[in-house]
Amino acid sequence: MQLKDIVGIGAKTLAILEKNEINTIHDLLFYFPRTYRTYQSTDITHALPGDWISLVGTISTPISKHTSHVTTQLATFRETQGSRSLTLRWFNSPYIVRSITTSLYLVRGQLTIFGNTKQIVAPTIKRIDPGYIDQDELMPIYSSLATLKSATLRKLILSALDNADQIQETLEDSIRQKYNLIALSTAIRFIHHPSSNTQLEQAIHRLAFDELYTLQLESLANAELNKFKTQPLQWDTKLLDHWQSTLPFTPTSAQLRCMQEIMQDLRKDIAMRRLLAGEVGSGKTLVATYAAKIAQLSGKRTLIMAPTQILAEQLYTSIQQLTTQSTSLSLITATSKGDLNADIIVGTQALLSPKNKFANVGLVIVDEQHKFGVKQREYLSSLTPAPHLLMMTATPIPRTLAMTIFANIQISRIDELPAGRLPIKTYLLLESQRDKAMAWINNEITSHHNQAFVVVPLIEQSLENEENPLKSIKLLESDLANRFPKHKVDIMHGKMKEADKTIHLQAFRDCHTQILVATSMVEVGIDIPSANIMVIENAERFGLAQLHQLRGRVGRGGQQGYCLLFMGQKTSQKAKERLEIFKIETNGEKLAHYDLQNRGPGELFGSMQHGFFSLKFASIYDTELLSETRSAAILAKKHI
Repeated sequence: MQLKDIVGIGAKTLAILEKNEINTIHDLLFYFPRTYRTYQSTDITHALPGDWISLVGTISTPISKHTSHVTTQLATFRETQGSRSLTLRWFNSPYIVRSITTSLYLVRGQLTIFGNTKQIVAPTIKRIDPGYIDQDELMPIYSSLATLKSATLRKLILSALDNADQIQETLEDSIRQKYNLIALSTAIRFIHHPSSNTQLEQAIHRLAFDELYTLQLESLANAELNKFKTQPLQWDTKLLDHWQSTLPFTPTSAQLRCMQEIMQDLRKDIAMRRLLAGEVGSGKTLVATYAAKIAQLSGKRTLIMAPTQILAEQLYTSIQQLTTQSTSLSLITATSKGDLNADIIVGTQALLSPKNKFANVGLVIVDEQHKFGVKQREYLSSLTPAPHLLMMTATPIPRTLAMTIFANIQISRIDELPAGRLPIKTYLLLESQRDKAMAWINNEITSHHNQAFVVVPLIEQSLENEENPLKSIKLLESDLANRFPKHKVDIMHGKMKEADKTIHLQAFRDCHTQILVATSMVEVGIDIPSANIMVIENAERFGLAQLHQLRGRVGRGGQQGYCLLFMGQKTSQKAKERLEIFKIETNGEKLAHYDLQNRGPGELFGSMQHGFFSLKFASIYDTELLSETRSAAILAKKHI
């Protein structure tokens, strides 16, 4: 059975799916929900504004009210028990008038208040038989793909679940039994259509196990690289010391320690395999440049890979500021074809393209990639002699992770921030405090030439009822433009082309823009020293580790940094407690541990832990699961 055979998939839908690399039924089934919504089976009396609820009762024949811009359909819903009622409201939905009968209905939606009347806007309705027993329901919410909204994707995936039994099991029965794991096909059914929190947690646990198990296998495979002999690098230490003396600042003791560890590795005849870990803004780029300078003085070339074009361009600029004219530097991206013979070549993974033939590579640096996989491994294996490898990450590396996935890699930790970095002042704000906060920001920009990031969780405000009504990035840009008429407001988001992102970011870096509205794509690597204000909208929608990354983007130029967290009006007490923890805690690892320990049913790490290993279900701070998957991977390796 092919993808086109699934009910509801026509030519246009098929084209959208294929454009998003969903080419088979298997691909569709592995397009996972980004979160879940629980519809509570309740009654009108006990339901509170903001609750997502399901009710059983009858619906009056809707009436239509017309204005010059919209037609509104209104109906009265009445519960089967008692005389409680509320208003159902649709917009531009004339078919509703024709479809409503005297039948019994299951009505679902979010309860709101209009005037003094309880209502549900754009509810979903379903005819049911008398005697129907309503229960809480977990509804998966999917990220939209172009015009394919969550509701459409849910219907397509439910149709495709008939093929779940064809999914090939990836774990031996002995491993599944030992660690009490459900079958992969069952996990796929449960993740898309859970009938209870128990089923959902079973599915998440199985898929989380698979994610970490795969990484453990890759880790064991990477161990083969440690056996590669290479030529020890040899350089003139006086020239290296002279370069270091020309740096615009003095390295911290932590940076110096890491530089020494790398230098010792580069002198060995076994290729270096080292991870450089440091908090946001700790100075990893300087240490990487130091390693590249050693390679250059040894007559070797360095390749530096960044995950995106915008970060590659930023790395190029940063390294350029740290090197002299005696070091040739090149940038290779989709829009820039640099010199293949430069001393240091910066680019994306496009550097690995077969058309790029690099000679005399002595060092490869991978920035913020985290997952050193098959392509990179094959590339390093193809080079002779084997180059040294330095990986960099801003994510705190817990001890268990270091002992398992990174067991075959040496770790250098920059556990000290550069001198002069002030602690970021963090504030938790309500919507009622917005005007005062905006006035303060305006003064900071006007009087102190400050700049501000404004980060939103979603790009577009969804029109479908199952999405939270979050601020649209474009509406927010318009609102800020009205609030700051004397300042330039710009936007940047993930749907832009890489070249356009660069243009917008460069305008912000050059201070042509004072306020940059962006999605969470700014969390990794983006460095604007003159931006000292970070505003985060609907902060409750982010994981603490992600908030920590965002907060680290400001205060990097030696000035006081500020992080303003705006909570949504419907923020739960649990979410407020999380944000209060974030307000006072500055240790990234402790924040990530807190998120793990307080994760609720159905909360996926894909929305909390962007970037690191591309994990959606697992957490790198899950000590027990890391140990289990390590043992399972070692056992599987022995049986191969």
